This record gives sequence, structure tokens and C-alpha cells, in this order.
Amino acid sequence: MRIDDLRPEDWQAAALIYEEGLDVGTFEYAVPSWEEWDAKYLAEPRLAARDDGGVLLGWATLGPVSRRACYRGVTENSIYVGRAARGHGVGRALLTELCRRADELGIWTIQAGILDGNDASVALHASCGFRVVGVRERLAQKRGAWRNVTLMERRGPDPPPAS
Repeated sequence: MRIDDLRPEDWQAAALIYEEGLDVGTFEYAVPSWEEWDAKYLAEPRLAARDDGGVLLGWATLGPVSRRACYRGVTENSIYVGRAARGHGVGRALLTELCRRADELGIWTIQAGILDGNDASVALHASCGFRVVGVRERLAQKRGAWRNVTLMERRGPDPPPAS
């Protein structure tokens, strides 16, 4: 397995992986278009995990939590691993590299909102230095049922003072 950059031409494969996670990892009901997805996330880092043959196994990226300048270093991560690749270290490799690149970019907080019942994602994030901040109870509905969201965060190094 190798980790490299997710490219626009990867979207078809990335969208299939996203679709596999609709009932586990997101409040979304449908896969967004490339244009919607592209507008939602930061330009970098956008990571792809590929097998030795170049097949996409999973992807990870960061999105801003706010467009306000004071929150420029606060992001929320998205990480999706294809069903067949789960449990093989793909998520950990992606999240480890995502955190490393976030540190290089001066991002000081990565948060993750994890749907209740996704214990594998909570464990993955904890293994990469995230801590539980709290549980947001009955945050939103999915398929008519209220869902709780575990809020986790990882604090990176403090950025240099603003000039």
C-alpha cells in the first residue's frame, strides 16, 4: 500500500468508497458530485491509499470548520475506507499521514464527528492521538432516527503568531 495525493481523476473510485460509508460515517444520503466535494474540502491535503496495483483503497481530507480567519487552522477530517480494505491498516495509514501533513501546513486542530455505533472510527482516531471532547446527543436525524455524534479532536503544534 502507498499513500499519495487524491486527484480529480480518482473521483469515480472515491465516490464508490464514499457510497459504501453512507450508512456508517455520514449524515449524507447521497454521494456529492465532484464539484460539490471539491468545494467543501481544503485543496490540501487530499490523500489516497492505493494497493500495489494502484487501486484506490480509501481516501482522507480536511475541511474548514469556519471560513473566519481566526479558525484558519481548525479543520474537520473525512476519512473513508472501502469495505474490502477495512481492518487492514488503511485507515490508520491515511489518518497518520493526514495528521503529519496538517502539522506541516500549520493546522492546529483536527476535529472528527463520528456517528454513534462507529466504534472502529473512534478507536482509529484514538490510536492517532485524538481525544473524545464529548458526545453531541441527538444532533441530527438520519432515516428518521436521532443520532448522537462523538466529537473528537487532535491538537497539533501551535502555529507561529499571526503577523
